[in-house]
Amino acid sequence: MTRTDAPAPATIGAPLGSGATQRTSDRGSIPRSGIPRDHAGFGVLTFDVCVRLVAGERIGRVAFVADGEILVLPVNYIVDGNTVAFRSRVGSKLSAATNHSVVAFEVDGYDATVGVGWSVLINGCAEAVREDAEIARLEASGLAPWSVNLERPSWVRIHWDSVSGRTTMRPPTADEC
Repeated sequence: MTRTDAPAPATIGAPLGSGATQRTSDRGSIPRSGIPRDHAGFGVLTFDVCVRLVAGERIGRVAFVADGEILVLPVNYIVDGNTVAFRSRVGSKLSAATNHSVVAFEVDGYDATVGVGWSVLINGCAEAVREDAEIARLEASGLAPWSVNLERPSWVRIHWDSVSGRTTMRPPTADEC
């Protein structure tokens, strides 16, 4: 598990294609060799690579407990410093997680052109963003709620405590050796 002792890039307003927003289709996103392996043979991603991959995507899943059940919901999001931020409707089941509850956030990707798949898991606490200045700053990111009928969309922020990632790749073909 990679701890968050390294600073994360601020990505609000970063132009597409900057180091903070590389897509998985960029062949340089994940090292192809020289990375440590876990007990199952999956590559262990560094903190910096995990954050770069998450910052380069826009859809993830947030997992939390509400009414005694584990729920996993897809959200569109942004990376903002050492947090992940997304929109939610006030009063939704997700709002149960915004009282500094422990949540998990996962983002996955696969690049078929190079045969590389990856998964990043973020664990942390969720909170509703209530400060007007922070809301205005997040609004300026351009992240819109998925539903046009979303009443009183609010911002939720996950402060990460740990970030870990794994990668797998297909074996090289004879032509690639």
